[in-house]
Amino acid sequence: SPQEATEKEVERILALLQTHFTNDRQYAETPISFFEFVIDPNSFARTVENIFHVSFLIRDGLARLKLDENALPIIEPTKDEERRKDDHGAGARNQLVISLSHQEWK
Repeated sequence: SPQEATEKEVERILALLQTHFTNDRQYAETPISFFEFVIDPNSFARTVENIFHVSFLIRDGLARLKLDENALPIIEPTKDEERRKDDHGAGARNQLVISLSHQEWK
């Protein structure tokens, strides 16, 4: 079903994020540029799908977005203890709308 396909893709994206965050970085546990993580330079449609799937990770508290020192978004997976702590705070997780035109993607 489409819902199962979305769930599997969200799980795949989470695994990529966790692997990239802990193993593939020169400095382990360094946040990853959100745009580098989601943008597929060969496909605007795939980029939009990636952003869609990442939104579920944010909603479920499995990942978080922050701004770096240049006010650019960075993404990192959350740890289990962080998720438990965030679950108790009112409004601990927020989502937002991002606009990305085809021209901006290029």
